[in-house]
Amino acid sequence: MDEWKKIAAVLVGGALGGGLRDLVDVAVGQVHLFPLGIFVINLTGAFLLGLIQQLAVRHAFPHWLVAGLGPGVMGGYTTFSTFAVGAWEALRLAPWQGVLYVVLTAVLGPLCAWLGTKAVPVRATPEEEWEAEEEVSL
Repeated sequence: MDEWKKIAAVLVGGALGGGLRDLVDVAVGQVHLFPLGIFVINLTGAFLLGLIQQLAVRHAFPHWLVAGLGPGVMGGYTTFSTFAVGAWEALRLAPWQGVLYVVLTAVLGPLCAWLGTKAVPVRATPEEEWEAEEEVSL
């Protein structure tokens, strides 16, 4: 039963995340040939996924909720394939903007994920934190 609950959470979360991605992409758009919308989506998604992971550890979220928020909502919200297509188009049409997009995403994405993990203070020893992360791994 718990596995079905987890699958349902991922399906619903994925639909919500995909819809949210489209809304943000349309709202932000692109600047010249730089895919700014997808850039913003991937950076905010990295931050939010880090935040979700820390909240899940700190508050012992149930596995179905972690799956629904992580792979579900954030998986639907961010997407590597959209990044890859945007990078290819930018590299093809405006090489310097394409390089800038790829480099900034590669550098700022992990930084945003790290900032997301630091946004929630965890009151645990490093050993306890490691054990908790293993249990709620995204």
